[in-house]
Amino acid sequence: MVYIDFAYIDEEEEYEEDEDWMERARYEIVEFLLRRYGLLRSSDIAKILNWKVREVNSVLKDLESCGRVRKTKIGKSQMWCPIEDIIHNPMYY
Repeated sequence: MVYIDFAYIDEEEEYEEDEDWMERARYEIVEFLLRRYGLLRSSDIAKILNWKVREVNSVLKDLESCGRVRKTKIGKSQMWCPIEDIIHNPMYY
């Protein structure tokens, strides 16, 4: 009976690790799309990934709070773009 309890805990820990991995992958995929294609609306990202716009907005807001992406207003549309990393993308004058 003790063995069953420990086995259950191990399965639960593995499940949590899988969730963390999947969550990180979601953030990386959205960030990759923005870095690769530049300005995108959240609805565009949702169509590309076949996600709900609400899910995309949640990921984008989390990335914005971490300083990885930013929201820009162009006309009446809200667009998202990556924040360029100075170390990886030096600017030459």
